[in-house]
Amino acid sequence: MVSSAAVAVILMITVVAALAADPPTPCRSSLIPAYVPAAGLAELASDAEPGRSVILNPASGPGTALQADYKQATAAAQKAGTKVLGYVPTGYGARDPAAVRADVERYRTWYGVDGIFLDETAHDDAQLPYYQALSRELRAGGVETIAINPGIVPAPGYFGLADVVVTFEGPYAEYAAAQQKTPGWVRDQPRERIAHLVYGATAKQAEAVVKADAYAGHVYVTDGALPHPWGSLPPYLRDEEKSLATCGG
Repeated sequence: MVSSAAVAVILMITVVAALAADPPTPCRSSLIPAYVPAAGLAELASDAEPGRSVILNPASGPGTALQADYKQATAAAQKAGTKVLGYVPTGYGARDPAAVRADVERYRTWYGVDGIFLDETAHDDAQLPYYQALSRELRAGGVETIAINPGIVPAPGYFGLADVVVTFEGPYAEYAAAQQKTPGWVRDQPRERIAHLVYGATAKQAEAVVKADAYAGHVYVTDGALPHPWGSLPPYLRDEEKSLATCGG
């Protein structure tokens, strides 16, 4: 007869072996470039998933005047638990920092955003001082969340400047190859600080991206195509976000 102590040991070994063979799936969330009309942003607000972030972009930036419909949609999204980031281009380090700061202030004053998304971010060490200075100024001014978009893996110093770094922005056809070329040191960064933005994907391809172990805490896949892949929302967004939100053992 097997003793109760022996049974307990056998059960423990079985559990440990199962965990080793099937590690827990990490929790992830979406980072959506919602470069859509205000009605599209409001639609997102009506069907928010936990942890979702969206990028607000009324006019390739905040524009020259507040737009009431975007303000209402932003407030609705935030009320639903979505984090809203304001889109600001930086011209790969060539744009006047004063103009960047002015856009940031417009977003904060007009729309009450939760953070800023710096697009057209450089990736090399030569432009790093520009972004270091900009990041310090934005933090000092009260910006709590900063996301940057070099679109590829940047020099390591960029990871110290932002809360989220987009290390891939491109078509599904290039996604697998880009992940194979990702330097090993990227995995030393916390997963939640890395985002991937993928366009031109079918529903089946989007599912494959979401299920891939690409070491990104924020993922967004759409069927949109150039020249404006972020101008509409994919029909499979609900399924995509539910898969991202599934985590645990």
